[in-house]
Amino acid sequence: MTSFPGGGMREWEVVLLAMQTVVCFLPRRSSKLLRTVCWLLPVPLAIHLAVEGGRWQMGPAYLFVLWAVLDAALGKSKPPVLSSRRHRRAGWVFVIVFLLASWMLPYLLPVPQLEVPPGPYPVGTVIYHWVDRSRMEQTPGKTNPYREINVQLWYPARASQAKKQADYIPELPELSRYAQQRWHLPSTLLSYLNLAKTFTYEDADLPEGTREYPVIVLSHGWPGLRFAYHYLETGLASRGYVVAAVEHTYGTPAAVFPDGRVEAMGASPPEFNLPAWDEIIDNVWSKDDSFVLDQLGKLNAGASGGRFRHRLNLEQAGVIGHSFGGDNALAALRQDKRFKAGISLDGSFYGDGAKPLSADQSFLWMCTDAYLKGLGLPKPNNRQLADEGISRSDYERWVEKFGRRRDEAMAEGGQTLLVRDARHSSFSDSYLFTPILQWRAKAPGSQKIHRTVLSYVSAFMDEHLTNKTPGGLEREARQDNRVLLIPRPHP
Repeated sequence: MTSFPGGGMREWEVVLLAMQTVVCFLPRRSSKLLRTVCWLLPVPLAIHLAVEGGRWQMGPAYLFVLWAVLDAALGKSKPPVLSSRRHRRAGWVFVIVFLLASWMLPYLLPVPQLEVPPGPYPVGTVIYHWVDRSRMEQTPGKTNPYREINVQLWYPARASQAKKQADYIPELPELSRYAQQRWHLPSTLLSYLNLAKTFTYEDADLPEGTREYPVIVLSHGWPGLRFAYHYLETGLASRGYVVAAVEHTYGTPAAVFPDGRVEAMGASPPEFNLPAWDEIIDNVWSKDDSFVLDQLGKLNAGASGGRFRHRLNLEQAGVIGHSFGGDNALAALRQDKRFKAGISLDGSFYGDGAKPLSADQSFLWMCTDAYLKGLGLPKPNNRQLADEGISRSDYERWVEKFGRRRDEAMAEGGQTLLVRDARHSSFSDSYLFTPILQWRAKAPGSQKIHRTVLSYVSAFMDEHLTNKTPGGLEREARQDNRVLLIPRPHP
C-alpha cells in the first residue's frame, strides 16, 4: 500500500478523489465521457473499501459516488448543481467547497502510514497487565491500592505464524467508548487509526531454536502513548530485540485494564515545580521499569504460558525513553544496575541522579538542537512563578542543577548525538497523525528522522548490549551529515 506524497492518504483514496474531481470539471459537451466516468466511480470505491477499508473522512467522496451514479442513471449530462443556469455561480462555489472538503479531510486526518520493519525477523506482539504488590499507588485521588501497569512486548516471531495482523491501538474500542461516555464524542471518531497496517502479528511464537534475545524496556513521554513509537519498537524487534513498552499509568491519557476499567490521566504537578517532577521519575517511573525487568525474568522462567521460557537474555538488558521517558531511562540506568545500556531521546535530565553510572553501563543522549542548547526546560516569567509560589532564585537554582546532571552523565562516560533537523516530537509517531503538527513544528518528514533514530539506536545497543559492532556508532556518525557526535567535555 502506498500513500499520497507529503501526506497519509492511501492509493485508492487518491484515485477515487481524482476521478471525482474529473467528473466535476469535465466540460458540458463531453456528456458521454462524463456518464462513462460516473459509471466507473464505483470500481475504485469498491477496491478502496475492500483493500484499504472505509473511514468517515472519506464520507463526502462516498456521497459523491452515489450522487454521480444516480445522475448517470437518470441520463443527466452534468451533475445537477453544475447544470442549473439560474444558480451557476452558487453551484460552482458549492462544488469547490465540496471538493476541498473531500480532499482535505482525509489528508489532514490520515491513516498513519507505518513503515515495514527493516530487520530479518517478522514481529510478534503481546500485551500483559502486571500488578506490583510491593508498591502502593501514589497518584493523588486514585483508589487502586497497588501500582498497575500495562506492558506491550514486540519480539522476533516465527514466520509461519505471521498471520493475524495486530491493531495499532489494541484497546481502541474501549477507549472510544470511554471518550463517548465522558466527552460525548462519536464512538467511531478514532476508529480509522486501526486501519493502519502494522506489519506485526498477535501472539505469534518466537522463532524455533534456543536463541536468547536481548531485552529493551521503553518509556513514553508525559503524557505519552506506549504504541506511539511503532517504528522503534518494531524496528528493534525485527533486528532481534525483545522490546517491552511500558504504559506508565496516570502518565498516559488513558489506560485500559483487563477488567474493563479505564484509568484516565492523573493530575500533573505544577509545571514549574521541577523537584516535583523529579520525584515522579525517582519514585514511580524508574521503579516501573525495574518491576518490568522483574516480570520479564518471570516470563523467562516460564510464566504466562511459557512463550518466552529461556528465550530472554536478561544479562543484556537496555532501557530507552523519549522526553520525560528519556529522563526515566537515565534514572532507571542509575538505580538498577541490571540495565547495561540506556538511551534518552531528547530528555531534559529530570531525576535526582544521585547514583553514578557503573563502569559497565553505557548512556547515549540523542537530542535535537533545541534541547542541546536549553534542555527543553520551561522558561516562565516572574508572574507564572509567583502563581505557583516559586521564587526566581529557586527556579534558576533548579535549572542549573539540570545542566550539572547532563555534565555528570557525560563525565561518567555518556555520549551526546545531535540529530540534525529533528524536532522534539520527531522521535515519536506524532507527525503521522496529522501533517498540521509537522507544519507547526516546521519538521521534516517523519520517515527520514525515524530511519536515522532507529539506525543509531540499533548501533548503540548492538555495541553496548550484544557487542556485535564495537565502535560502530562513532564510525557511522563520522560519515553521516544527518547527525553530529558531540565530543565529551574535558574533566
